[in-house]
Amino acid sequence: MKHDGQRYFHRVPGLLVPKSITSDEVHLGINDFIDTIPNLAMTLEDNLLNIEGSGARQTFASAMDKLLGLLKIIYARSLETEAAKMLQFMKDDKFIPLAKKNFKAFIMEVLSLSVAMQKAQKAESTPKAEVKAESKIERHVNTSKSINTVSSLLEDGFYEPARVLLADLVAHNPETVVFANLLVLFDTEKYDEARTMISDIKQKFNETLSQLAGTNLNKIILAVDDMPEILSFVNNALKSHYKVVAVPSGKAALKVMETQKPDLFVLDIDMPEMDGFQLATIIRGTPQYAATPLIFLTGNSSREYIDRATAIGANDFIVKPASHEYLLTKVGSFLNE
Repeated sequence: MKHDGQRYFHRVPGLLVPKSITSDEVHLGINDFIDTIPNLAMTLEDNLLNIEGSGARQTFASAMDKLLGLLKIIYARSLETEAAKMLQFMKDDKFIPLAKKNFKAFIMEVLSLSVAMQKAQKAESTPKAEVKAESKIERHVNTSKSINTVSSLLEDGFYEPARVLLADLVAHNPETVVFANLLVLFDTEKYDEARTMISDIKQKFNETLSQLAGTNLNKIILAVDDMPEILSFVNNALKSHYKVVAVPSGKAALKVMETQKPDLFVLDIDMPEMDGFQLATIIRGTPQYAATPLIFLTGNSSREYIDRATAIGANDFIVKPASHEYLLTKVGSFLNE
């Protein structure tokens, strides 16, 4: 596989583009992607839910095909292979349950990429703003995501897309010899041996993630969300590494802040009485919390929400549903770097 050299576009994780592609070309694709994704994601979710109904499968396939085209334009190779795999699933009834099973994680990654692009654009349009470099833990998890995609493609028999994605991993991680060794197994079609090696790699990456995230039970994470299941998710994702205080409202959060000093905030946005933006404004207006890391965890990835979060001074913006590993990555990048 030939490369003309690749670079991260505005430090957006997973968005590597050939150096021969101009920034203007990428900008056009990114803007189209950001503007299209919210409605496209909703269309995909609605039609996958009712896939057995007349017309739903065709609409889903058409929307996924459009998404695939957008992902190709912006060079999001890992997500492109996932989208192509889902399109393949739709051609056979026996694979539809797999599509449903994998869809939530897939669409979360797509929405998260859209958010990362918007944050990169905001940083670019503000010359004095400092763009936070990708941390060790973030780089580790982004590589881990690609490994998981390779593993999934291999298990489903999509050998060539898996090999192409693995070749990218080799190109951008030349110091990691195990990826090169794994590529040799693909090139010689030793897929059973490749499965065993990938299993070992995934286990080691999970162990390293835990080490990079660190463990400091004196660090307090204040999580605020009106949905009990989200508070439970945050607690389960972080409790082995940090002390988690979970409350269902902004008012409850303010009471906690009177007696404890959180080291990081994880806030929902759409909540009754006091929404996340209002709470974040109060937090940022309190001198001792003016620089405390603050992460929004929300289901809305619109430009409006990103702009408001940036204006308030949020450090990060995560689209839910997210994975335990992804949330731990973000928290760890602020508390253990």
